[in-house]
Amino acid sequence: MAKFSYDVNIPGSGSFEVNSDTELTDQQAYDYALQSMPPRTIGQEVQRGLGIAARGLTPVATGAAMGAPFGPVGVMAGTLALPTAELATQAANVVLPQQYQIPSPAGAVENLMTRIGLPQAETTAERMGQAAVGALGGAGSQIAGAARLAKTATTDLGRRISEMLSQAPGRQLAAAAPAAVAAQGVGEEFGPLAGAAAGMAVGAPFGVGGRPRVGPTAEDLATKSSQLFERAKESGVMFNAPKFANKMTGVMNSLRDEGYEAGTAYPKLDIALNRLTDPTTPKDFTGLSNLRKTIQSAQASIDPQERRMATILKDQFDEYVSSAPSSDILGANTKTGTELWKQARGEYSKLMKADVFETMLENAKLDASKFTASGAENSMAQQLRQLAKNDKKMRLFTKAEQAEITAAAKGTTAQNLLKFFGRFAPTGPVSGAFAGGATVYEPTVGIPLALGATAARGGATALRRQSVERLADMMRLGAPVPRQMPVSAITGGRGLISPQVPLDVTSEQLQQIYGQ
Repeated sequence: MAKFSYDVNIPGSGSFEVNSDTELTDQQAYDYALQSMPPRTIGQEVQRGLGIAARGLTPVATGAAMGAPFGPVGVMAGTLALPTAELATQAANVVLPQQYQIPSPAGAVENLMTRIGLPQAETTAERMGQAAVGALGGAGSQIAGAARLAKTATTDLGRRISEMLSQAPGRQLAAAAPAAVAAQGVGEEFGPLAGAAAGMAVGAPFGVGGRPRVGPTAEDLATKSSQLFERAKESGVMFNAPKFANKMTGVMNSLRDEGYEAGTAYPKLDIALNRLTDPTTPKDFTGLSNLRKTIQSAQASIDPQERRMATILKDQFDEYVSSAPSSDILGANTKTGTELWKQARGEYSKLMKADVFETMLENAKLDASKFTASGAENSMAQQLRQLAKNDKKMRLFTKAEQAEITAAAKGTTAQNLLKFFGRFAPTGPVSGAFAGGATVYEPTVGIPLALGATAARGGATALRRQSVERLADMMRLGAPVPRQMPVSAITGGRGLISPQVPLDVTSEQLQQIYGQ
């Protein structure tokens, strides 16, 4: 006859008696009870899976509902309350004596959900699934709340924090489930804090290469410009279409010195110039935007000569729109309309100047194959230097913006050192021969040299791209760009606050499970 008997209650499945000749721990008895259960049907497994998913979403939904009356801030606080409290509790328990250990908040919530009848995750895989569903639900609610708060926050600090938390929503959502799975698996083996660290390590790579959003987007500026131009138009202020057409005719004539001939080999440029020189084409914001898109279409031509001349055309178009004399503007003598027109051109100018650097990034992608030895970094560096040396183009920018462009063209000490070392990467015949020869002569020197040079080349490219992106952000913002948290830190934060399903963390849970 067995010496030890245990009455084990498995939530959602019933009570089971476990008999053993040796004394068992609570967990061992529970595991034996699980093994004695009859196999579940497919329907039962599906129902159980849905229940575990509901168990993962319940804390998120409850927190969001409790915080909803307080707006986006309340929703965010409600969904973050439990994982934040659990993380703080586990961190405190690391240093607190045993008798002062704080009960797990997540454990208490788990116990409550068991009492209301939700099936309890029995295996690590099931607990990973529960954590992943909860993480996705929490991330979705928090990102949506932060995005709304970024538009409604009454303080600059609140707005900036909200903008940061709503950065790269796709990357954050992609990181949520894998980070939660890692946090749960490692947490069960090595403890909740180790799990949080693992979640951060898994979440961070999802942000690599992500670009933090700063200030208004191009769409925001276009919308604001359109509204201001329309209001100015209603006040009687807009471009004098015939004078606009005359100006563009002069630009077309100057392009002949660059090799342009109408109706020959440049069809996209023909279309753009025909529309620009048509005095009947509206010159409100919609008209200007459409004209600019037509010029950009010519810039995308497969013919390098057509692309070059389209770029000259766009530069002159932008310069004229930004600084046309008042004699070319209808209704410029009305104070209200003139002020609206000035504001509209200011927003349009931000959009136009930011586009200069967005175009640099696009050109660098196209030039990556051309500059096989130095890649996109060399393309961006050349474009920055060309801009900094072009006095006519630089007049479009303020003194502060010109200083930033010049600094970006020169590059930082770190950029230039990485660029120099990156020249030894085996990407071209000369550098490849050098790296290959060094490897053949002494592999312990040649291989690390090639790997280090390749990494340096990648680092130099990343830093150069960041400097160009920062210039684009500065133009859209109309002010120096504040320091931003890297997207990888934000996606890593998803792992830090990933919900972890605790294992037998409270005496209340143990009492219910074992019927004591």
